[in-house]
Amino acid sequence: MQRREKREIREQEIIEKAIGLLSKRGFLDVRMSDIAKETGYSMGTIYSHFESKEDLLVACAQTLVLEHKTLIQAIEEQPLQAIEKIITMAQCSWRLSMKCPDLIEIDNLSMMPSVWRRATKQRAETLNQLHEQLAGVFLNIVLEAIEQSLDGYGHLDQGETERLAHHLTHGMWGMCVGLSSTAQSGYASTLCPESGEESYAHFTTNYSNFLKGYGWQESNPGAVFERCKTTAQACIGQTVWFSACEKGKPL
Repeated sequence: MQRREKREIREQEIIEKAIGLLSKRGFLDVRMSDIAKETGYSMGTIYSHFESKEDLLVACAQTLVLEHKTLIQAIEEQPLQAIEKIITMAQCSWRLSMKCPDLIEIDNLSMMPSVWRRATKQRAETLNQLHEQLAGVFLNIVLEAIEQSLDGYGHLDQGETERLAHHLTHGMWGMCVGLSSTAQSGYASTLCPESGEESYAHFTTNYSNFLKGYGWQESNPGAVFERCKTTAQACIGQTVWFSACEKGKPL
C-alpha cells in the first residue's frame, strides 16, 4: 500500500471516530485531544491531517453530505413523479432531524462562517461544491415538478420558470429546517407539548399547504405523504451513518 493510500485511510478513520464523538458529546465538548485518545493517534498525527477542530468538523460534514448524496440518488432512482420525489426528500429531512439530530447538527454547524474561517480553504470549498452539486440535482427535480404537477405556470418562459424553481427550492428547505427545529426546540416542548405523531401532523399539514400554494392540486395529500414516507424509510436504509443512527446502533 502506498504512503498516500495509508494517509487517506488514516484520515477517514479519524473522521469516522470524530463523527461518533461529536454525535455523542457535541462540538463544544469535544477537544482534539479527545479525538487523539479515541483514535489512538498522537496529537501531532491528528494535526498533520486537520489544522483545527473546525477543519475536522468540516471534514466530518463532507462525509455526511456524501450520505445525503447517496440518499438523493436513491430517491432519484424511484419510479415516482417529480413532486413525489420532492415530498420524499422532505420526509427524509424530517425523519433524520427527528431520529439523528446530532448528525444533522454537524452538517449545520459546518456551514457557519465562524467555522469556515478556521477551516482550511480547500476543505471548505470542497464542502461548498458538494452542497452546490446536490442543490443542482434537486433544482432539476423541481423544474420537472413545475412542468408535471404544479398548475398556473405554463405561460412562464425558461428564465421565469428557473427563478420560480429557485424560490420553491429555497422555501422547501427553509420549511424542512424550520419545522424540524421547532419540533426539537424548547419552544415546542414548552408551549406545544405534543406527541411525535402530532408533530408529524404539523409537518405534513404545513408542507402540503406550502406545495398547494405553489399550485399542487392534490385531492388527498395525506395519502401521498404516507406513500412517500415509506419510500423515504427505504432510501435512508441505503445509507451508512443515517441508517445506523435510525436503528439505534452505536456510531
